Amino acid sequence: MSTRFCIFCHSACVIQHLASAVGTFGRVLECWDRQTREYVAIKVVRSIRKYRNAAMIEVDVLQHLAKNDKGDSHCVQIRSWFDYRNHICIVFEKLGPSLFDFLKRNKYCPFPVDLVREFGRQLLESVAYMHDLHLIHTDLKPENILLVSSDYVRLPGYKKVSSDEMLSRCLPKSSAIKLIDFGSAAFDNQNHSSIVSTRHYRAPE
Repeated sequence: MSTRFCIFCHSACVIQHLASAVGTFGRVLECWDRQTREYVAIKVVRSIRKYRNAAMIEVDVLQHLAKNDKGDSHCVQIRSWFDYRNHICIVFEKLGPSLFDFLKRNKYCPFPVDLVREFGRQLLESVAYMHDLHLIHTDLKPENILLVSSDYVRLPGYKKVSSDEMLSRCLPKSSAIKLIDFGSAAFDNQNHSSIVSTRHYRAPE
């Protein structure tokens, strides 16, 4: 375990809590790694046995994905992990906002079709990569698809909202995305729950 990632000591600096990344599992912190001198995201899991067990499964999956990744998997990269005061902490590369958060901040203005097509291509490649490794994600949704970059451009005059006001539109500068949150992932030869996917995105059948 590398102490440089200890978020309550002098070797790493917590920049902010990422408000959109707070859930039942715990929270995600944006941090500055003083050894590698780069921003990272640290997922701090609650110190409850079932969440700790799920976190260790996620670590195993992430390490398996990373070991076979040739750089085109479109899956988030794990940097390291450690156990701090009974909290499993997983260190990731720092990415941009989720597709859901980007849409929400953009007043739910839809992405252009060409951009959606590019998102879809990368997502299918990511899922195919997982399936080649006999892994099932089980929780695909806009919240678990992150833009690699936070940079965006603002386009004026997208939609008229009144006689003298036009609604502007934001678009990401880069279409690159990565799949995250492998806490519910399972190998296809493992026993796993018959209830998969977040309820709001679950297929009716």
